[in-house]
Parts: sequence; structure tokens; C-alpha cells
Amino acid sequence: MATSTGWHRTLKGVHWLVAILLMMTWASVELHEFVEKGAPWRDRWVMLHISFGVTVLILMLFRLYLRVRHPTPPFIGAPWQRGLSQLVHLGLYLFVIAMPIAGFLMRQFAGKGTMIFGLGPMPQLLTPNAQIAEILAWLHKDLLWYVLLALVVIHVAGALWHHFIDHDDTLRRMASPRR
Repeated sequence: MATSTGWHRTLKGVHWLVAILLMMTWASVELHEFVEKGAPWRDRWVMLHISFGVTVLILMLFRLYLRVRHPTPPFIGAPWQRGLSQLVHLGLYLFVIAMPIAGFLMRQFAGKGTMIFGLGPMPQLLTPNAQIAEILAWLHKDLLWYVLLALVVIHVAGALWHHFIDHDDTLRRMASPRR
């Protein structure tokens, strides 16, 4: 449960794990661009990108469960900041969950095999459809990505604002390993 001043320890752990995995997901898809098409490492980077994305999805669903079970600590800041914070957090949850779902559907409709951490291919569950795959590719690679990136920037900027401008404990409450 949340304490009077901070977030539940598990929520904090999942928060930072998701943050790290999002960076790894992004890095793996960027690194695959530096590998020649057809080279084995190119496919490995894509497999890692997908694997990290699926892991993020699972962790975000677990995080939603934790948020329901453990109330949030009291908000620090002005009412307008609370409203903006809630909007940004809602957006982060929605877009971080939507991103891997759109990516999975994109690959399914493109008829591309999907392997998670090299454990074997996932079955083709959907009939390939190039038009739907193209729309989902735009959604996954462009719309969701850029909106998610903007939300992350706003989220980090808000945390830094609280820490350096307002001089309150907002950032410390999420960064401290203690409850």
C-alpha cells in the first residue's frame, strides 16, 4: 500500500523496470537499423525489441493491478498540476499498453513471425492483411511512438520541476527505495 508520503515499493520497482525496458525496447529497434538486411543480428535485435515490448505490456498490466490495490499517496502541488499529472499518467498507461498491442497486431497482419526471447515462434492468429498491417505500422511506429515520447518528456519535466523548482518530495517519493 502507499504510505502517507510515498508509493508502494513494488509500484516503484515496476515503474523503474518499465522505464528501463522502454529504453531497451527503443534501443533494440534503433540498433537493428545499423545491421545489414538479412544479417542474423538484425533479426535478433527485432526479436529483442518484440520481447522487451511484450514484457513491458505484462508489467504494465501488473502495474494497473497494483494501482487498483494500493492507493496513491497524497498529491503535492497546485490543483492544475494535479489535473495535468493525472492526464499525463493516464496517457502514459494508455500509450505504453497500446504500443506493444499495436506492434503485435502489425506483425500478425503482416504475416511476420513473432518470437519472444528466442523461445519459439508464436502462432499466426490472424489472417494477413497488408492494408491493415500498414495502418498498424503507422500507428505503432509514428502516432503512438511520438505521443508516447511527448508524454515521457512531460512526465520527466514534471518530476524535475517538482524537484528543482518547487523543491518538494515528488521525485524522491518515486526514487527512494524505501516505502
